Amino acid sequence: MQSEIKLQSTCFLWFHNTYPNERGLLCYNLNNSANKIQGNQNKALGLIKGRSDMVYYKNGKAIMIEFKTETGTQKPEQKDWEEIITKQGFEYHIIRSFEQFQQLIWQNINQPNAQ
Repeated sequence: MQSEIKLQSTCFLWFHNTYPNERGLLCYNLNNSANKIQGNQNKALGLIKGRSDMVYYKNGKAIMIEFKTETGTQKPEQKDWEEIITKQGFEYHIIRSFEQFQQLIWQNINQPNAQ
């Protein structure tokens, strides 16, 4: 079983190399600070605990992507974030495999622009 970091990295690199015209639309959210001082600075700058690992901006949508291992579970603050964001009409996906990530991208990459 691969780690969440390895899964996320594999997915991002595949996306980056497969869809060069989409670069910049799949973004990492800095969720973990290196130390307590940086953590406090990041909170003061607007860091929200529990945010999804990545966001894919496509066709006027923001799609939240959380990477988990096959047995990984969301922390309470991640569940809170999911509830907040889905109540606002945004998509939130928990990705547990490379193939699941590919399917999510394929479902969105060929949709016509919402505008």
